[in-house]
Amino acid sequence: MTTIARDLDVNPLRSRCEGHVLRPSDPGYADACRGWNIAWTQRPAVVVRAATAADVAHAIRFATDHGLAIAVQSTGHGLAVPADDHSLLIVTAELDTVTIDVDARTATVGGGATWKPVLEAAQKHGLAPLLGSAPHVGAVGYSLGGGVGWLSRRHGYAVDAIRSLTVVLADGTVTTTTPRREPELFWALCGTAGSSLGVVVEMTTALVPVTEVYAGNLFYPLDAAHDVFDRYIAWSDSASVDLTSAFTIASFPPIDAVPQPLRGQSFAIVRGCVDGPLDDGATLVDSWRSWREPLIDTWDAMPFTRCADISMDPVDPVPAASSGRWLHVLDHRVLDAMLAAVSAEGGPSPMLFAETRHVGGVGNSPNPAVSFGARSGQRMLELVGLIAGPGADAELERRFDATWARLDGALAPLSGYLNFAEGHERVQATQRCFDRSTAQRLAAAKRHYDPQNVFRHGIPLVDGTTP
Repeated sequence: MTTIARDLDVNPLRSRCEGHVLRPSDPGYADACRGWNIAWTQRPAVVVRAATAADVAHAIRFATDHGLAIAVQSTGHGLAVPADDHSLLIVTAELDTVTIDVDARTATVGGGATWKPVLEAAQKHGLAPLLGSAPHVGAVGYSLGGGVGWLSRRHGYAVDAIRSLTVVLADGTVTTTTPRREPELFWALCGTAGSSLGVVVEMTTALVPVTEVYAGNLFYPLDAAHDVFDRYIAWSDSASVDLTSAFTIASFPPIDAVPQPLRGQSFAIVRGCVDGPLDDGATLVDSWRSWREPLIDTWDAMPFTRCADISMDPVDPVPAASSGRWLHVLDHRVLDAMLAAVSAEGGPSPMLFAETRHVGGVGNSPNPAVSFGARSGQRMLELVGLIAGPGADAELERRFDATWARLDGALAPLSGYLNFAEGHERVQATQRCFDRSTAQRLAAAKRHYDPQNVFRHGIPLVDGTTP
């Protein structure tokens, strides 16, 4: 271990913080460092499990006084550069308060809150946040990265629903930023996934009136993928913005955590959510049922509290890798690339699924108040794999690279999407998320708000800002 980590006296920091301050030899250190994606290992010199915004400020001042970089973790999704022994890791998971303002149709949430309690509290009033496919993901990081979910075509992206952010900056000061108050900070945060400019300890976000939706999955045999794909393109193209949908090639691993009808099987799946009249949703899906009977049909009317049933993302921590980009076209090049990505190719494949989502709609509307700018595409593609054994991470990287090389002509000009990438993949995606003028403006914001590059474990906003 380095001299910095070995000789560090954290007792002064402990005396100031209400939360826990942990060193590598302390009980609870490993648990505090562990994120949801256990493919990544963080070994910071110090961990601060913040109980208050003041704890965050104390942690930042301590880190800067001792020459430590600052990394931030809420749930452990969306990690960019793992914390090392020259870093202090701020864990915001205990900043998980949720307050619903029914009249204003907003939720104010702590920096470590996940979408699940926000959804549950909002639904009591017939409202819903613009969450993604997995309610156990952190609300703040997801929103700051763009936020594409099952309500996106009708209600837009989560980044556009943000009303205010309370942030602890690199000098330890706390400020609240909105499109009108400290607007350049607000703009820079909203699109960069957080952690590169400060620590967001609270967010206020708009809610939308949603109670019941028509949603689910149609599972078809893999050998019908081409027919299902062709029909899906025509079906989704002609649908109103009430429908947000996806076409998926999935290969479910043969493990006990997977339900028996899916275990070890591969499918072509049509999934989605209709936020509109339930009868209209049923009619939309009935056209599939009459065209070809699916192997499994889970589409039905459901309370939006069950939206996690649509994507069926794992809840328990797993070692995984993902990559995603925006497309400017959806054709058989994409389908062939999806099939090749998930195919076993003569042996076990670490790929779980390749999914193309139909987005756009309201989300295509420009919003000059935020830096998130990938709004021209109507489709996106996500690749996800499981790192279950030696060599799986290298094989996944090979498959990701091969897929994007194959689809070079089908990718949107701004093809990067931060919320579908982690680690090195997320750092590289930054180069594809912003046009030149936006990147230059973000670099200026980084130099202004974090001139010493204290927050260098987020995405790079200036060339050479990662460790």
